[in-house]
Amino acid sequence: MKPVNAKSLFHLLCNTLEKLENDEIDVAKASATAKLVGQANNLLNYELKRAITLSNEDYRKNHRNLELKDFDSLPQ
Repeated sequence: MKPVNAKSLFHLLCNTLEKLENDEIDVAKASATAKLVGQANNLLNYELKRAITLSNEDYRKNHRNLELKDFDSLPQ
């Protein structure tokens, strides 16, 4: 299973806790997993806030959407 939303991230954390409890993984691996899930959650929150902001019509009229810009370093 690949985590794709908050529910699947929570499922991954619960599985990690279960593995830690059963001594299938060590604390360092569980900690690393928790940190990665936290970062993925930050990205999900960013996307949610971005969607709310872009739904504001006044914002869309007066601001550029930087997410539509390609990376400058990528070949065209």
